Amino acid sequence: MIVNSFPKIVKDILRPLPKNDYPVLNSRLYVECWLAYALDNSLTSMRDLFKRLNNTGIDVRISTFSQANIHRSQETFQKIYQKC
Repeated sequence: MIVNSFPKIVKDILRPLPKNDYPVLNSRLYVECWLAYALDNSLTSMRDLFKRLNNTGIDVRISTFSQANIHRSQETFQKIYQKC
């Protein structure tokens, strides 16, 4: 039962996040990247994640993600943690 509800949990986390707040890597995609990396055991590095994303047509560079990690507030993750 919990496995079936997992996609809903992820969707509920992502739903309130904006899709247009940053021009290259919006908050929703940023959090999706972190969730994918944290939850997918087949990924051994962030480079693996970005290769997979780029192969599926989502054009995100690891350097863009790295800059977002430096400059973005942790508030989004704190709110997600508090909500769950």
